[in-house]
Amino acid sequence: MIRSIFVRAQWLEILYFCRAIFHDAVVKGGSLPFFQNCILKLER
Repeated sequence: MIRSIFVRAQWLEILYFCRAIFHDAVVKGGSLPFFQNCILKLER
């Protein structure tokens, strides 16, 4: 149980990091529905 929570937290951190990179490099203010959907699913 604790291990799954730790893994989930790591995935959230990775997704936020990747989203920030793509946001700055490609989108410049637009939305990224793929990353947003993944984050919402993991936070449930």
